[in-house]
Amino acid sequence: MNLEADKATFEKQGFMGPFKLWVPEVMTAWWKEQRRALLNPANNERACFANPLNYDRHLDISGLTKLVSEAAIVRRFQSLIGPNVLCWRTEFFPKNPGDSGTGWHQVETYAVGEATKGMLEPTDRSEGIPMELTAWVAFTEATKENGCMKFIPGSHKQWRYNETAKMKWDDTRADTTFFGYNYDDLKIDKNWNPDDEQIAHVEMKPGEFIIFTARCIHGSNPNTSRKQRMGFSIRVVPTHVKVYSGMTEFDEFGHHFDLARHGCVLVGGTDQYGLNRIATENAWGEPFVTLSAHEEASVAVASYAEVGR
Repeated sequence: MNLEADKATFEKQGFMGPFKLWVPEVMTAWWKEQRRALLNPANNERACFANPLNYDRHLDISGLTKLVSEAAIVRRFQSLIGPNVLCWRTEFFPKNPGDSGTGWHQVETYAVGEATKGMLEPTDRSEGIPMELTAWVAFTEATKENGCMKFIPGSHKQWRYNETAKMKWDDTRADTTFFGYNYDDLKIDKNWNPDDEQIAHVEMKPGEFIIFTARCIHGSNPNTSRKQRMGFSIRVVPTHVKVYSGMTEFDEFGHHFDLARHGCVLVGGTDQYGLNRIATENAWGEPFVTLSAHEEASVAVASYAEVGR
């Protein structure tokens, strides 16, 4: 693991990877287990949010509880934002055969759509250090044909979209490019065409992951294949960032979210700020672990994964 070289790549591009977490056979078998867990009514009753978007299922599904603390992922987070890391959200990203691509978008504080303020609020800023990161883990193969992610390298250095401008959610419009929102409405220069830029299509095997900042303009290709593409995003911030500050609920993508069960998870280091509600265990009473406690076990799992099951 060459963290310095990876960091240099990230600073230039706004993303880095793919990196191998597990071999494809291990990820495929593991993902089969998680699909069964997602269909378990007992888990669904304990889910953080009562809607079909499946945000934050690491708070109730044991396999995902462990995944967010995997050393191969967390160590790379730490190399970019420092030792103290909070997971504030996880999301599934399925793309079924025939699904359209996800349009280009760029955010930082996650002030999406009708939100009156960003979901993330930094209390400190350091030059060159991102205030948010995402690890996108491939649960299945991701190719150009079935909808792999795409990026505009280096675009994190310039704002092309005004994330504070408001959009109205409407999934009936033909020109919605982002799950019912149209990010073209947020372009600062209406004549700028992102498709004219250099584009990196990031194909991945099951068990690989990439890390990026949401400031790097990104999207995904349409699924023109006969296979589902499934990705899973682990979103993190340094501990100085306020998450959902002053909020008890929010609306997004046509759904309502009650934050009563939400808590951030400390996946690395310590929380010296105390700005956020912290979940120390999942809905089943299983503890979340930080990198320092989990690193040795994670390395053992990675070695096991190398030879498959």
